[in-house]
Amino acid sequence: MNSTPDDVIAATLVALAVGLAFIAGCAVYYGRRITSRRIPMQWGTDGQPAWFAPRLVGLWSSFGITAALSTFLLILAHHDPQKLTALIVATVSVIGTNMWVHVYHLKRVIRWQSQAPAN
Repeated sequence: MNSTPDDVIAATLVALAVGLAFIAGCAVYYGRRITSRRIPMQWGTDGQPAWFAPRLVGLWSSFGITAALSTFLLILAHHDPQKLTALIVATVSVIGTNMWVHVYHLKRVIRWQSQAPAN
């Protein structure tokens, strides 16, 4: 298989589009089940929320972080072809990790919400 750098970047852009669509879909799907105005963004060692953010920020921050980091890495890959492989691996890793973390976070928020006495 003989791929040009532009083909590799194009394939990575497809992966980014799929990843962002997945994250957006999760934000919409799970967001309908989250009724709290402020949701936990991080949990302490005791399993209790460490800090909260507005619902909109909590639902969509992963989308913004994934888009920003991936865009930055793709720009670097475009301008520094010698590091193309490493930057593409980093980009795909960011996308995949943020997809998993987003689902885990939203499911944990829903579980927290169902166990909290009053939000």
